[in-house]
Amino acid sequence: MGERVVESQEQVQESMWIEIIKRMETIYAELANSQAEIERKNRELIEAKEFTDNIIRSMIDALIVVDSHGNIKMVNRATLDLLGYEEKEIIGRPMEVLFANEDRKPDKSFKGPCFKRLIEEGSVQNLEVDFHTKGGERIPMALSGSVMRDSTGEVIGVVGVAKDLREMKKLVAEAAAAEAERAKAAELEKAYKELQQLQEQLIQSEKMASIGELAAGVAHELNNPLTGILTFSHLLLKNTPEHDAQRADLQVIVDEAVRCKRIVQGLLGFARQKDPEKSPSDINKIIEESLMLLQNQAAFHNIRIIKELNSRLPLIMVDAGQIKQVFMNIILNAAQAMPEGGSLTINTGARDNFIEVKFIDTGCGIPEENIHRLFDPFFTTKA
Repeated sequence: MGERVVESQEQVQESMWIEIIKRMETIYAELANSQAEIERKNRELIEAKEFTDNIIRSMIDALIVVDSHGNIKMVNRATLDLLGYEEKEIIGRPMEVLFANEDRKPDKSFKGPCFKRLIEEGSVQNLEVDFHTKGGERIPMALSGSVMRDSTGEVIGVVGVAKDLREMKKLVAEAAAAEAERAKAAELEKAYKELQQLQEQLIQSEKMASIGELAAGVAHELNNPLTGILTFSHLLLKNTPEHDAQRADLQVIVDEAVRCKRIVQGLLGFARQKDPEKSPSDINKIIEESLMLLQNQAAFHNIRIIKELNSRLPLIMVDAGQIKQVFMNIILNAAQAMPEGGSLTINTGARDNFIEVKFIDTGCGIPEENIHRLFDPFFTTKA
């Protein structure tokens, strides 16, 4: 009897050890998985840091990061090159060493009202300041800054980006000198502001020109093969018997090639930016024609079109073809914003000396971050 009790105890202990070993194996497996996940996350963090560091190193503008006490925590290479410092000479120092007063000495006042304003408002944009180099030179800069906060909302620092204004100031000074004999001081200030606006317009013009050149290049490259596809698909269609099953496929090729041809012509038209061919036009008729071309598409099957068109509108001088394309794009966009169905209201009316056209849909709306890009050529949110 005693042997059985001992044997039973040994079996219980053996079972306990087996269970303990199994649990340890499970824990080890979970630890191994956790370790692998940690290593993967670390690799991702390292890659993200390297990517961010590359961006910072590539910036041509000065980047400065200060802590909540106003001490410099990080600068990029452009800042060091601009100010003539080594990194070890500037990290940890108060940020006022960057700013110069009229005596070309560090401006200790900056940390007061300016820093306080930045903390209170959360950001500043294009604040004109003078940077103070290691050699004592004053450099005019346009400073934009934003407050950094932790997860609790506490301020942990400020990120600032500064643009060298010397070249722009030089242009302003030259313009002022040329106008000095016939312009007043107030006009010079106005010219300075206009120059800032022109600079923004110039950037936009250069961007549009680049896009136009790209569009023209792509269009020319596509035009020749498309012409060949159209020519030979028409020949095949012409030589295929009326009841041949392949005619439908050939017709699809022809139709799609024609559509591609129109797209190419549109690209070329965009690149050339030809003048509109204006003529007296009925805006309501253009809307009706746009709807007629689109409303049979699948996207419009669950959409109710409500037309509130003022029949007393006068004819207006527009390029009917271009305006129709604009209306079609807006109407199609509205339909695509209502995949589950909805309503599209089109309203026309007169306001002062203008004709007003409103398109109101019940779709999801345009995200705030995309509003400023609505008129960028080829911008789309579709994959």
